[in-house]
Amino acid sequence: MPRRRSPAELDLLMRQLGTDLDLEFRGTAGYFEDADLATARSGGRAPRRADLGVVSALDSAEQLLANRLKTQQGELAPLGHPDYGSRHHELIGQPNVQRTRNLIKLYVLEALGREPRVEKVLDVRVYAPHDPPRDQVRIELDVLLIGQPNPLNLVVPFSLAAAA
Repeated sequence: MPRRRSPAELDLLMRQLGTDLDLEFRGTAGYFEDADLATARSGGRAPRRADLGVVSALDSAEQLLANRLKTQQGELAPLGHPDYGSRHHELIGQPNVQRTRNLIKLYVLEALGREPRVEKVLDVRVYAPHDPPRDQVRIELDVLLIGQPNPLNLVVPFSLAAAA
């Protein structure tokens, strides 16, 4: 049984996990495509106001990992974050063979290794969900976030198809 954390330890952990704007991902659950900013309604009496929603701590974990993997490394360099993102986007156009999937896994591990809120990557599986393989792969992650007793499981689809 995990030990109970003090209020000061919990406060530090929540600050480490951070706060971010809340994103709504349209479409099928787990696809992390077509994100839009989520809104939140203020409570109280009318007129209720809509504002941008925020997520923090564990609620932002899935979003922060998906954003890191869906961003091509170097894409945010003009904003001062040249190492943010993943290199697996460089493999678009490559055949869906084991060598390509192994490179995707390597690049995902590199990207997660640069995420300060990840304590340990427990497992990464990259596979073709169809037989014979088409242009789609699935990236399944088991990640332990800092200070958390249970791993986060996440599936991120990725297409090797070149954009038309």
